[in-house]
Amino acid sequence: MVRLAVIGSRGAWGRLLGITAGVAVGVTLALLLGGAYQGLDARDERSSWMNASGEYVVGGDTRAGAVTADMASLGEDRVLLAPTTDRHDGARIVRLDLAAPITSSVTIPGIAHLPQPGQYYASPALIDRIAQLPADELGDRFGTLAGSISDSVLASPDSLVVVVGADASALIERSAAQIVTSFTDVAYRPSTNYQTVAIVGAIAVLFPVLLLVSIVTGLGASARRERFATLRLIGATPRTVAAIATLETAATSLVGALIGVVLAALLRPVAALVSVDDEVFFPSDLAVTPFTAAVVVALTVATSAVTAGWRIRRADIGPLGQTKQRQEKTPSPLRLLPLAGGLGILTAITVATLAELPVPHLGTLIIIGFTTTTVGLLMAGPYLTLFAGRIMARRSRTAAGVIAGNRIRRTPVATFRSVSGLVVAVFMVSVFAAAATTADVGAAPGDGPGRLPISTLIQYLDPTLDAVDFAPTEEVRARLAAISGVTHVTTIFTIDSGNGFDTSQLLMLADSANDLSLGPVPPAAVVSINSDALSGATAVFTPSAETTDVAALTPSIVLIGTDGSTAAIERARTALQTGAIAGTGWLPAGTRTDHADDRLQSMAASFATLAYLGIGVATLIAGLSLAIATISAMIDRRRMLALLRLHGMNLAGLRRIITLEAAAPLLAVMALSIGLGFLVAELILVGLTGGGRSVGWPDARYIGALTASAVLALTAVAAAVSRLGKNTDLAAIRYE
Repeated sequence: MVRLAVIGSRGAWGRLLGITAGVAVGVTLALLLGGAYQGLDARDERSSWMNASGEYVVGGDTRAGAVTADMASLGEDRVLLAPTTDRHDGARIVRLDLAAPITSSVTIPGIAHLPQPGQYYASPALIDRIAQLPADELGDRFGTLAGSISDSVLASPDSLVVVVGADASALIERSAAQIVTSFTDVAYRPSTNYQTVAIVGAIAVLFPVLLLVSIVTGLGASARRERFATLRLIGATPRTVAAIATLETAATSLVGALIGVVLAALLRPVAALVSVDDEVFFPSDLAVTPFTAAVVVALTVATSAVTAGWRIRRADIGPLGQTKQRQEKTPSPLRLLPLAGGLGILTAITVATLAELPVPHLGTLIIIGFTTTTVGLLMAGPYLTLFAGRIMARRSRTAAGVIAGNRIRRTPVATFRSVSGLVVAVFMVSVFAAAATTADVGAAPGDGPGRLPISTLIQYLDPTLDAVDFAPTEEVRARLAAISGVTHVTTIFTIDSGNGFDTSQLLMLADSANDLSLGPVPPAAVVSINSDALSGATAVFTPSAETTDVAALTPSIVLIGTDGSTAAIERARTALQTGAIAGTGWLPAGTRTDHADDRLQSMAASFATLAYLGIGVATLIAGLSLAIATISAMIDRRRMLALLRLHGMNLAGLRRIITLEAAAPLLAVMALSIGLGFLVAELILVGLTGGGRSVGWPDARYIGALTASAVLALTAVAAAVSRLGKNTDLAAIRYE
């Protein structure tokens, strides 16, 4: 009996292969997403030693045990650490300058010995980068290579990290200098925002996957009706038929799930190439434990099997192949409550955050609100589809429209189920695309008349430098000006206002201002430039009202104009670091683009790449789900469709019916999905960032994603209706 139900035709094997493939895709994505979530924690925990901190150095401290410029004052259990962010060709380099005696007992994970002055340890990716470049573009900044930092303490194969040995006298006056006693006991504090967005992204991609598995299982139930009817004819009870369907789907799903486990392992190196926070993963980061894989497989098999058995039992297949049509319960407005509840949770979080009220378990509440909203959209879909069907049945002027409208009106739940995958995909597309737009908020403006070119390096100097110390600055200026590709070197000054140096008043010599070519310069010896010109605003020069005495000015900023080539920018950056121009307040030079990039390293910007990857996955899966669901619905009603053909309706009319049944729920819910997606993205961003981030206008990628969704929908329906001729021939109306 089982053999008769399962095996016997090419179609049966095709159906089994389809279920297996659908389950395999779902399990593969589920395991990769689960591994990615764990990988985010794993790589941050590995690299937590770079967050080592301690007591900041107090200048002039003469107490016993105080750290001074003498290396011996550190003893054997302390080191002096000054962390900063260096750059090369747009890439961020984590730089840790370290002063430690040779006899120090402090250790750094992944490094054999602490570097001494003039030595450095670097990550493999940084070593490779240094080896491929002229020394004056990067390598000269650090000294002599002493060894490599082990992969076991790096976040990513792409990590650019360097630990540079230095004298205590060179670090003691830096504002970032700290006294550190350990790099091995650094507490790892995972970012709640980071984890929340990761979970939201995983849920967003998993929803279409779960719908795909459900719809594939439903297709199997529809395609087996005739064989199960044969079993009923030879004496099988409805319970026996349901048990056979359950066992068959369980076995098929188990095979698909195991294939999914293997595929996840094989695709791990490819998935590891996806960049998050400008860094890829080690393949091992995406590995899940055997227990996790077993749980995923067990849940998938159990869910698929129970769903198949329930659907066959509910179909109540008779011994003559007839299925008793069950009248669907008319959806009520109560279906809108989960959607309203999810939005209510997210709105309440946003209002409380903006009001600066404490919100306990913020991340958990956002995940609950997002999940409830997504489930609410699926529950509200049939109610909206019902209205679409009523309008179509009432206003249609064609037979296809009337038939499709009345079928939708009678079965809104089943009709919406066929397009639910694409509806959820459009919702997720809108959420992801809206969230990704925040990465562009605050970006540095481009070049233009009156604006400081983005190819100009900005070097901030030590604010304690006196005018009498200007000679070293002039020496370095001359060396910088001689670098190939450097067009000008300009010094900006500040003046002591009596309460400290007034950094809002930036002064410069008129001749230097003219060299910048940013606009008209008034005829004065010393002119003032607006401070926001350094961040991209239009430069405005005015005569200095404070002083005309250059000797009273203090050099604070050096602008190094370049021809825009990477080589010129990096040579100038290296020359600045190897010279004494930065003083004790040392901070690597950066362009406007570099500084803007620092401002944009937010949660949403880090996940922008994953957002559009999720868009692609969700959309493709949804298109496949729509095609399968449409075919399944057509198989369910092939006798009715064949009778329509027998009564004289041609295939074109049947195609219009199938197309209208797919289009009506899509049109009814699509606008809601788009608007809801942007609203949810706004509420999540505002809630996580305390109002510091919000969504902007979507870019062309979003329009492309919506267009791709529409094309997939049309392709899916076209693929389904292409089978109409085969599924509605006269054989479909036989009852004996």
